[in-house]
Amino acid sequence: MKAPYLRRLTRLLLLIPAAFRAGPKGLPLARAVRVCGAKSAREVEDDVAAAGKIDVGPSMPEDFLYVEIDDGRVFVDSSMGLTRPPPLTLAEGAMLYAALGPFDDGAGPAVKSARAKIRRAVPEALRPDMESLARSVDVQLGPPGESAAPLEEAIERHLEVTIEYRTESRGTVGRKVLEPRAVFPQNGRWYLAAWDVAREAEHLYRLDRIVSLTLGERVFGDHRGPPLSRFHGKAYLASGAERSVRVGFTGVAATLARERWPETAVDRPDGSVSVETFQVPGNFLHGWVLGYAGQAEVESPPDVRQAFRERAEALRVLYSG
Repeated sequence: MKAPYLRRLTRLLLLIPAAFRAGPKGLPLARAVRVCGAKSAREVEDDVAAAGKIDVGPSMPEDFLYVEIDDGRVFVDSSMGLTRPPPLTLAEGAMLYAALGPFDDGAGPAVKSARAKIRRAVPEALRPDMESLARSVDVQLGPPGESAAPLEEAIERHLEVTIEYRTESRGTVGRKVLEPRAVFPQNGRWYLAAWDVAREAEHLYRLDRIVSLTLGERVFGDHRGPPLSRFHGKAYLASGAERSVRVGFTGVAATLARERWPETAVDRPDGSVSVETFQVPGNFLHGWVLGYAGQAEVESPPDVRQAFRERAEALRVLYSG
């Protein structure tokens, strides 16, 4: 999640319960600023406008959360009472449960209470599977590295940046002046899409190859290059090297596969599921399959299955001693 949106979400998570507890009298705007740590009343107004009305989903149209400001006070209307979490699927519960896991030890009772509520929101019969799946999930909360936060700020404020970038093919470090556009993950790595000022073209840069980054003072106008809409809603951009790879899933992974790929998942009599995926064979595919802790298997094509077998054998040799 990008830093500006994460800060807004943090403020809303503090503001909404406080305004709800204030009841029909509402929460004074000045008090709201202090409660959520906003910079000004205008920032609170923008947060509330962004939140607006939130519906749980079409299956439960009576469950809603409405936030508004009237006559200098923040009001919250909620049919849920901010106490009963909506029902969660196995996949939703596992991801939320796993996301809070890293904070469980040092964050105190608030996180432990949230994890308990998430567990209760999953149907009782699926809770053991949810916990098992959550333990095998590696949650990437945002782009890693020291350059991530400055890049988020530069993108938000349209600030030009200067980077020192290491070119893998030549092993050299070069200086580039960029107009940053978007940061996104692909094939297990994080990339920056930016307009190269000198070359007058858009290029992609791997975040782990950025040696240093300096925020500039020049504010650029509208983003140049292809539409940014191609990044929206995507965690993956096709590279052209993708192939059709059939993967079989068993146990908890089979349940997750049915939810993730309902259109291509094929159920088998033994309870396993076969899914046709479209991805690049290689290290990312190997790591993705291994992440299911023995409950996923590359089935075809033969050469991709053989490559995975060779990788598994190499790992066995590496760790046999």
